[in-house]
Amino acid sequence: MPNDPHPAFPDLHAFWDAYKELDAAYALLAKSCGLSEPEYWSLMLIRDGVETQREISQRLSLNRQTLNSAFKLLVGKGLVRLEPLERDQRSKRASLTEAGERLLAGPLARAEAAEAAAWLSLSEADRGTLVGLTRQFTAALLGALEQSNAGSSEDL
Repeated sequence: MPNDPHPAFPDLHAFWDAYKELDAAYALLAKSCGLSEPEYWSLMLIRDGVETQREISQRLSLNRQTLNSAFKLLVGKGLVRLEPLERDQRSKRASLTEAGERLLAGPLARAEAAEAAAWLSLSEADRGTLVGLTRQFTAALLGALEQSNAGSSEDL
């Protein structure tokens, strides 16, 4: 690869490719339900009891503008309603509408079944290894970024 930033680590490029392939598969999963990825993941989190856009934004690592756009679409499609929280009138609680519940019971349930089938195609040991190594790599990358940022702030 020309100008390869990591010529000594070709397996890192293989990891990047695998990550992009997985990301593309999840994009296709969301699209099969007629949703963008932020819409899809927002619905999944709302279903799982996450109440506010702030919480969803944090969980998905999405900026507020991207998430607000997704919520406008979800509300416009009649899938989600937003109501002020009793404890904080500035924040709104997201909940599924009847149409949102139907989407969860139909296309989203089929997408989750496909995901579950793919997951179960791996052995239990491989599933554990995949999760463990992914978390280990993520922690190492975050640690390296913290260390890098600590060094760069001293240079300022």
